[in-house]
Amino acid sequence: MDNLKKNIEKVIHEIDDVVEMFYQQKTREAYTRLDSVLADLLQVVDPIHGYAEEHPEEGVDSESLTDALKETLSAMEEKDAILTADVLKYEVNEKLETIMNAIR
Repeated sequence: MDNLKKNIEKVIHEIDDVVEMFYQQKTREAYTRLDSVLADLLQVVDPIHGYAEEHPEEGVDSESLTDALKETLSAMEEKDAILTADVLKYEVNEKLETIMNAIR
C-alpha cells in the first residue's frame, strides 16, 4: 500500500501545480497539464476503490472522491477555470489527502 500512498501523494502535488496555473490565469497551459494529471489520477482511483472494498474498517471514502471528480468535470464543462481550480484544491485534493492518511 506504500506504492498507492506514493502515487496519491504524487497526484496531489500535480494537482497543486495545475491549481497554481489556473490561479495565475495560465488557463490553456493549466487545462493541457490537467489532461495528463487526470490520467495519473485515474491510475489511483481504481486501486483506491479496491482498497476501500477490501478494508472497509479503514474508513476510506472512495465515493466522496468520485463525487469530487464529477464536480471537477462539471466545472470543466462550464469552462470555469477558477471553479475548476477551487474544486481540485478544496474537494479532490482534500479527499485524496484524507484517503492517503486512512490507508495503512
